[in-house]
Amino acid sequence: MTTTKTRGAAAIATIAALTLVAGCSASGQLADGSGGDVAQGFPLTLENPWGTTTIETKPTTVAVIDAVDLDIALALGVEPILSSRYADNAFEPWTEDALAAMNIDLKTYDSTDGTDYIAIAAADPDVILATSGWTLDDDYDKLAEIAPVVTWGKDQELTDLTWADRTLLAGKALGLEARAEKVVAEVEGAFAAASESHPEWQGATLTYSVMHPSQISYVTYEGSDVSFFTDLGFVLPEQASEFSDANNAVSIENIDMLEADVLLVGYPFGDEGILTQSALESNALFQQLPAVKEGRYGILGDDVASPLAYPTPLSQPWVLDRMVPQLEAVVK
Repeated sequence: MTTTKTRGAAAIATIAALTLVAGCSASGQLADGSGGDVAQGFPLTLENPWGTTTIETKPTTVAVIDAVDLDIALALGVEPILSSRYADNAFEPWTEDALAAMNIDLKTYDSTDGTDYIAIAAADPDVILATSGWTLDDDYDKLAEIAPVVTWGKDQELTDLTWADRTLLAGKALGLEARAEKVVAEVEGAFAAASESHPEWQGATLTYSVMHPSQISYVTYEGSDVSFFTDLGFVLPEQASEFSDANNAVSIENIDMLEADVLLVGYPFGDEGILTQSALESNALFQQLPAVKEGRYGILGDDVASPLAYPTPLSQPWVLDRMVPQLEAVVK
């Protein structure tokens, strides 16, 4: 639907405009013009699973350790002084668009062998954004020696935070709460517009699973970040409560657990998944699912499946533009 795609693209453009209004200096420091934010709330003490971290004053130099936090920083108008980058891989298209819009020549370190503490220490950041750091059990103490580390709360797990939670947390830590709220509101507005345009999605159950090399993963379990789908009006089927972050595998023999009004299967690993697409669609048990028989299922490639796994304020509108036509085709 052209109107919905236009609104989704408009959300990206608005976020880019917010970052340009904020402005960044050539050194990677946040420039003046904070869009209504003032340096209040400091010193700020945050509890996390490894202890506490205190940010004495509003940060001016920020390092990020993964792609999710890079997107969050860019969405908030912050030019990181350093970011991780896996080998020579290009950043995701929405990240590249933001870097280009902000005219940033980003300094990076190669994360192939893990977190480069020496490079981060040499950059001398005021704060390190790690709201989605998968290796913090190993990294936290060493990073905390360099600068305050912003991550999830004391009684939380990595997977407890939605993309909006992470964005608002980063905004609070950087003294950019008002800007973070604007960014979240713009993205949520794009989803609300898509939801309003599709009354047929409201209340329909949806299962999203992913073909990993070792298992079929039930992604939309209760407690996971299912906001991409629930913000569009979909709900989780009853069996979603039977899965968790620690128990999300669906055996091929129990593939009927995937049944819902709408079934989506992601292939972020291509043919390396435990079942290739052709093997899945020729599987007798899969063929017997009502959603499959009635054409209420869709296959998602790596371009969509990967950002769905690691949602950010920049990737959400990008994925929305691509998912709306597919959902329209599945839910007739």
